[in-house]
Amino acid sequence: MFKQFWEVGDYMVQKSFLQKQVKQVPVKRHRKTKTPDNPGKRRSYNLQYTLTMSGISYPVCKKGFLNILGIKTGRVETAIKTVNAAGITQPDKRGRRPKACWTIGGGDVQTAP
Repeated sequence: MFKQFWEVGDYMVQKSFLQKQVKQVPVKRHRKTKTPDNPGKRRSYNLQYTLTMSGISYPVCKKGFLNILGIKTGRVETAIKTVNAAGITQPDKRGRRPKACWTIGGGDVQTAP
């Protein structure tokens, strides 16, 4: 799985793979908070990690999923966040600007005595 994931090479294809293998499911129940005046943040969904081999999808734990693919948690979180309501992945916007021209003229740099 590790080798196949990294041999793809295309970031968008890898992101699409992660989106297919990680499902968002709503939290089954919320427990009462200790203080009613400070409810705190509540999670609205959990993530279920699966890996598919020979057409069969196997549930795996988060740590196992990350270790098998050799990725970090942020990569999965970014993949999940970049899907819109229609299920279309937003494109990666890195590297869109032209590279800056960093040339040093002959008289700009002087040597120290």
